[in-house]
Amino acid sequence: MLSTGVDMYSARREIRAGSEIFHLRGREETVASDRSYRVLRADARQASARSRDVRLTRLDVVRPGVCAEERRALLKTEARLHDTIPGLPRVLLRVDEASAFTFATAMPPGAELPELYGRPPYSRPALVAVLRGLPQVARTLEGFHAIGRAHRALRPEVLIASRDRLWLRDAGLAATAPAAGEGPAAYRAPEQELARAGPATDVHQLAAIVYHLVTGEAPCADPLPVARLRPEWAAALDEPLMAALHPVPGRRPDLRDLTHALSSATPD
Repeated sequence: MLSTGVDMYSARREIRAGSEIFHLRGREETVASDRSYRVLRADARQASARSRDVRLTRLDVVRPGVCAEERRALLKTEARLHDTIPGLPRVLLRVDEASAFTFATAMPPGAELPELYGRPPYSRPALVAVLRGLPQVARTLEGFHAIGRAHRALRPEVLIASRDRLWLRDAGLAATAPAAGEGPAAYRAPEQELARAGPATDVHQLAAIVYHLVTGEAPCADPLPVARLRPEWAAALDEPLMAALHPVPGRRPDLRDLTHALSSATPD
């Protein structure tokens, strides 16, 4: 198990992996419950002749043992997903050392949704741009579903928007087995509370994100119709979003059907 928090390593400004140095920007550090290892995820700048922006994932082994090696294996699986799932950023560098495992993926062009558009609710032009990019994200998610996995950690920060495309930044929790209470709380599907998850979980999370961007409120267990909060979008979004937010996974629409309906939506 990992616990998120600030520790003595959080003040680091750079990391060396092999012969490469990375200057860190926004980041998140998590520490194993037994403190045998820590995992850093960060946006970074590769300080080499290429000088490129990357998404860095780093395992530091504090105390060698089974737990640390299991986490190393999971992160290696995550890196392989980046190399195999169509549309997911590719691995640019992978360094496997005795006390650490590091991989860096390409940073898609553009910016995270909150950075680009700010806090919900979004304006009409911003919503139209996001909705029209959802089929591209769906194609990447379908790559996970085709091999029996799901992202399970969708949130606005992992959606990268450029002028003409919406990208999925990372593999989320796809490399790990479902755990009770996993995933971002605001967009968590009901089944995730019971350590169950699958393709329908991604459908729920994507719908929860759109609901939040449209209405300004993250959906609760019994969300209000869009008509109550953003009437001009009601006709286009109420039916697909309410269906995708159904508490029973089997009652939710197919991912492709959902994103097709959302990408075609326009306000009244």
